[in-house]
Amino acid sequence: MAIFNDKKILRKEILAKRKNIDTVEKEEKDRKILEKFYESKYYIEAKNIFIYISYDSEINTKGIINKALMDNKKIYVPRTEFKTRLMDAVKITSLDNLIESEYGILEPSAEEPHIDPNGLDLIVVPGVAFDINGGRMGYGAGFYDRYFEKISKDNMKKVIKLALAYDFQILEKIPMNEQDVPVNYIITETKFIHR
Repeated sequence: MAIFNDKKILRKEILAKRKNIDTVEKEEKDRKILEKFYESKYYIEAKNIFIYISYDSEINTKGIINKALMDNKKIYVPRTEFKTRLMDAVKITSLDNLIESEYGILEPSAEEPHIDPNGLDLIVVPGVAFDINGGRMGYGAGFYDRYFEKISKDNMKKVIKLALAYDFQILEKIPMNEQDVPVNYIITETKFIHR
């Protein structure tokens, strides 16, 4: 139970810090992070990218989505079902046809078909905090950990799980549960962390 409380407090603190970044500073940090991401072999070699659509104080992924589409990569974004806490990856060709979920997050409509997650080669994973071993603390709903369960063991070893974060989101150790899936790489404005 203590870990859960720790996680709750930690989540609150980091989110508050992220929310309070100065706008100009945030844009500069985002620019550095995105530049590193575009130059990484993980982006360059990826053909099928599953990436969240940034919301609130998250690093701006809309620029990544637009660039990746121009680079002829296949882009998939999350569609979530809050009642079941399940998520699917849905292919998009633009940010224009998305609808706002009840939480204010842009998502594909329920009619759009989802894909088999085993076809993905890069997953950009959101998170509140990470550690130097790839440990990840999400927002608490478990969408990504459940989604990873749909991917075969072999493909889980192959698919690259990468996170974009600010330096202050990197901690020495994140409290992790058995079902928590670590990320392979984390890009911040000053670091490239390999697990």
